[in-house]
Order: sequence, then C-alpha cells, then structure tokens
Amino acid sequence: MSRRVQISIFIALVAVLVALAGCSSKKEEKPQATPPEPPKPAAPAELSLFIWSEYIDEKVVAEFEKKENARVRITTYESTEEMEGKLSYSGADAQYDVVVAASQVVARFARKGLIAPLDHSKLPNLKNLAPRFSGPEFDNGNKYAVPYQWGTVGLFYDKKKLPNLDPSWAVVLDPKKTAGTFVLIDEMRDMLGSVLKYMGRSSNSTSPEDLREAGRILQEAKGNPKCLGFKGMAGVQDVKSGTADIAVMWNGFALKEVSEQKDRYAYVLPKEGSIIWVDTFVIPAKAPKPELAYKFLNFLLEPQIGARLSAFVKYASPNAASKPHIVPEDLANPVIYPPEDAMSRLEGHRDLGDAIKLFDEAWTTVKSR
Repeated sequence: MSRRVQISIFIALVAVLVALAGCSSKKEEKPQATPPEPPKPAAPAELSLFIWSEYIDEKVVAEFEKKENARVRITTYESTEEMEGKLSYSGADAQYDVVVAASQVVARFARKGLIAPLDHSKLPNLKNLAPRFSGPEFDNGNKYAVPYQWGTVGLFYDKKKLPNLDPSWAVVLDPKKTAGTFVLIDEMRDMLGSVLKYMGRSSNSTSPEDLREAGRILQEAKGNPKCLGFKGMAGVQDVKSGTADIAVMWNGFALKEVSEQKDRYAYVLPKEGSIIWVDTFVIPAKAPKPELAYKFLNFLLEPQIGARLSAFVKYASPNAASKPHIVPEDLANPVIYPPEDAMSRLEGHRDLGDAIKLFDEAWTTVKSR
C-alpha cells in the first residue's frame, strides 16, 4: 500500500471519528429548560361599602386596599330612611359587605335577619372600644354592630344675626319665639326626638298622645313663614349663604364653620336636652365577602386609624385606644365632646319595635302636608 493511500485512509478514519464524536455530543446535550413565567398577581378582592356620603377618609380606605390587595367600592346614601329602604329590598342584603347603620335600626335589622351576628374572634380590636360603646343598650355585647362615630343634634346659627340666641328648641318650634329664619333636620328620629325633648318627654316615647302632640308641634313649626323646610347637611350652607339664620344640624357638619369662623357661627345643645346618636358598622347576612369585611372592620378599629377617621369627619370616636392619637384641640372642643352636664341631658335612640309606626305616622303626616 502506497504512502499516499495510507494517508488518505487515515484522514478518512479521522473524519469518521470526528463525526461520530459530534453525534455523541449532540445526543448528550440536554435541551434548555424554558424559565417559568412569574406568577401573576391575584386580582384584588372587592369589598362593597354602603355609607353616608363624605363619611370616611379615602386615604384610610386606600391604605386598607394596599394592605389587603383589595378594592373598596363605596355606595352612598343621604338618610337613614333611604339606607333602611334599600337594605330591606329583596336581595339587597347580598349586595353589600359592610353597611353603616344608625343605632336605632340595628335591632330591627337583626330581627328581620338582614344582618349577621359578629364573630368576635375575627375582631380582636373590639377591645379598643370605650366601655360606653362595648355594651351599648341598642346592641348588648356588640352582638351585631361595631360603633363607628357618635355625635349630637343641636342648633347651628349665625351669631352676627342672633348674638343673644336663647339655647332652646323654642327658637325653631314655637312660632311666638322664633328667632329668625330656620331649617329643620330631615331625619325622622332626630327631629321628632328633639321635639319630644322640648316637650319634656323621652325622645323614645311610645305614647300615642306624645307622638300626636310632637307631630302637631312640628307641623306648626313647618307652617311658620320663617321655616325654610327640611334639609340634611345642606342646612349648613343655608346658614353660610345667609338664606337661613338657624339650622337644626348634626354637630360634625357644623364644626368646620364654627372652628374656622368662631366670631360668626356657633353650635349649641338646647337646654331642654337633645339627641346623642351612634353610627355603626354591620355586616349583611348574605354579604358576598364576609371575611374581607371582618378584616376591614378590624383595620378601622386600630387606634391610629380610629383617630384619623374621627379627625376627617369631625365626630367623636367610640374608640378609647384612639384618644392618645386625637389632636388635643378636638378633645377639648365641646362641639365634638360635650361637657358632662350637657351629656346628662342627651338621650340615645332605642329600638322601638312595632311602636316605630307611631313615629312613621307622625313623620309622614308632617311631611305630606
């Protein structure tokens, strides 16, 4: 065999070996694994809140949304009657997760099965409530409701027009003693309860005679040429604009004007006594997201959060643990936290059972004439 042939055979063998080695390496190569896609963030759970308009700090709501990866959808109402009517509609108790309800409707809602008993194990911050609100008469043991804010009903007026106003319900209820143009408050229990206090009766009276007389007095006040009708928070604007001199009003809505223009506006509790009201949170019986509702309520019961909520709405906090975080000016303000002598003349709304019909009848008669 010639040397040239030997070389050719050698080159061919080398080529074959290289090819075989290449095939072997290809067989040993493992395919690159596709990196897993990062997990997609869970869609925010939605909590539906039914509440008075302008009655919660949206910054606080945003903090809860961020903390729990949730979205709070807020629906508002303008009167207790509107809220009660909507919640009583068939299926409405399945639309909301949390509802702000006035104290006087809590027991009635419970009897109708519209709200669920509270699981206190899911509300550890209930311990922060002041004793007065941890076992209130309207809901013994907080079985159904978490107190949110409390306040009073009184007279908001223009001091420049009425520098010597007698702090009496007579200035709006007795045509012979009317001090100026006035607006009555468009809330049945608050307005009729105030008339009953003026009469020297309990604001929770269920005497047919008392309610007929209260209706008569209120009808006479409504017929007074100086009466500009029934309104809610808009009564404050009527006084500010000069349209009215006095408005029967909730203290929180009056406070801003009283604080900013002390020489011009004032808010007083009538000497005959008045109403102390409590707004609460309840969970509807068929709430779509009850677990999220508990997280929301427990969050709002945190001391600093409770203080911020009261600072926003300018009402008094039922949260005793919030007190160190409330600005001293608010704690010292008698419009927000009345002195003890005034508190002794205040009366809260109670559930009246079927006797509420007496209030309904008196109110309907007054409003329809």
